[in-house]
Amino acid sequence: MLACGHFRRQGWHMSTLTLKTLPACLALLIVRVLSAQEAPPETEKPSEHHQHLKMMAGTWDVKLKRHHAPGQIVKGTGVEIARMQPGGFWLISDFTGTFAGMKFTGHSVLGYEAHKKHYTGVWTDSVASMLLISEGQCEKNGHLNTMIGKAYDPIKKRMTIYLQVTEIKDANTKTFHMYDTSGKRKVLMMEAVYKRRANEKIINGAKSKGPFTHTIAGLGGVHYYLGGPQQARPPEGKFKPGTRVKLVRKAGSYSIVQSETGITAHVATAALKPIGE
Repeated sequence: MLACGHFRRQGWHMSTLTLKTLPACLALLIVRVLSAQEAPPETEKPSEHHQHLKMMAGTWDVKLKRHHAPGQIVKGTGVEIARMQPGGFWLISDFTGTFAGMKFTGHSVLGYEAHKKHYTGVWTDSVASMLLISEGQCEKNGHLNTMIGKAYDPIKKRMTIYLQVTEIKDANTKTFHMYDTSGKRKVLMMEAVYKRRANEKIINGAKSKGPFTHTIAGLGGVHYYLGGPQQARPPEGKFKPGTRVKLVRKAGSYSIVQSETGITAHVATAALKPIGE
């Protein structure tokens, strides 16, 4: 508007204005259109370290031992439900259980920060106000994860360095050991054995003998969920079209099946085609 008013005050005709300013206007318009059409910045993609986290996803039955003092052990049991966050970068776990008859809940987040080149974990629970933040690395193709964190121990009433070691023994078993490394020697504080829930067990390389009741229909196959479909939870894998499965239990829109490759998981009921049809 300032430009048009300026030109009018100078007594210029609109035709002169149009001819002289048209190239500049077109150039400005092209720049704006190209800017609007620019592709969004490329986002980070999960790496092999994030793939390792998927091995710990699922529902696990847990047996624990808490070492309060030499020879003094308190046993407990619990259930951990672990799922990958949408995007595939973080493993989110919720634990519920009992220690010496006392209810106990915990929550953890574990992921790999590519720019730092290490794993980062956070733990909080219902028995203390401390927040444990740990860093570490993995070995053995993701089957051994070692984390070190420092936080206040409300029982010992001092800052404590926690060494946490998680080892995946096989697809359905993992162990956890936590040590106090604040002093001159490493002291075992807690140990636990995790067993994958029976209806989620993965039998690597094993063939199910059948009899099979259905095949996976469709051209693209169907995603499966080891711990059951949950909102905002990505699938753990995908069955190819034609895969033979045994129907274990039908539960509305999703059913539990066991595939010929030995995987027991939840799939969309609509993707199941009865054999013989």
